[in-house]
Amino acid sequence: MKRRPLLVNTGLLGLGAIASPLAFTGALIPRTAGASWPSEAFDASALSDAEQRLFDGRPIQDSTELSISAPDIAENGRVVPVGVRIALPNANQFALFAAKNPTPLLARVHLTPAVAPEVALRVKLDETTELIAIAEADGQLYRTSRSVKVTGGGCGGG
Repeated sequence: MKRRPLLVNTGLLGLGAIASPLAFTGALIPRTAGASWPSEAFDASALSDAEQRLFDGRPIQDSTELSISAPDIAENGRVVPVGVRIALPNANQFALFAAKNPTPLLARVHLTPAVAPEVALRVKLDETTELIAIAEADGQLYRTSRSVKVTGGGCGGG
């Protein structure tokens, strides 16, 4: 047997022997990463339910210091480029929703002072819908929205 495959296979076998008991006991599961995951909000099938579950019914005011960039018409709803920019001081998180998607909550992003409050992502849109961004800054919630016309569905549509 050649030396390199022997070393690789021995290393993999040793790693498997160590990792198997740890995985079985749950020691390899990152508890802090999933601890604050808002699964109920992501599972909501209505926009109002997702907002309620994420923000506990707190009042939300419209703001021009929060903006969404997206195409007016998305020819492919499976891959729609969206940008969210927050000019609010002390913003610590935002959420992006698509009002008519089967699960409206698209993203939740935590911000720190070390991160520019500007995010670009690609989302799936089921049909022509309103994109809604809600940001939290200094304990207050702010909202903006933008309509996107979808000509080809991305969430099971044609």
